[in-house]
Amino acid sequence: MKKIFLIIISILFFNNSAHSFMKYGEYKELMKSDKTSALYYVRGITMGNLSFSSYMNIDKPNNEQLYCPPNDLRLTIKHAIEVIDQEASRIIKETDEDVNEVHVPLMYIWGMQDRYPCEN
Repeated sequence: MKKIFLIIISILFFNNSAHSFMKYGEYKELMKSDKTSALYYVRGITMGNLSFSSYMNIDKPNNEQLYCPPNDLRLTIKHAIEVIDQEASRIIKETDEDVNEVHVPLMYIWGMQDRYPCEN
């Protein structure tokens, strides 16, 4: 089972084909042209992160987590969009990086880390 999980992760992270991470500029265009697909994409990001967190809690309970939201927080698509958009605003204000070239899943993780840092 662990080998299958590692294979899936390596395909997702290292494959530069059509399954690459969406950049923020592409995401914003998709929100305008096909909001339903964009919402499913965001749902995939949140579900992937929840799956990873569950895996880490079960298989490696002492390892550091990426972020630590309160247990009673409901991670909805609306919440994820707010996190991504807030991170986009932070990138625009605090860096020289072109926000449209930043990968959306990374923006979600960075935004969650900013909102819900872990106490280590």
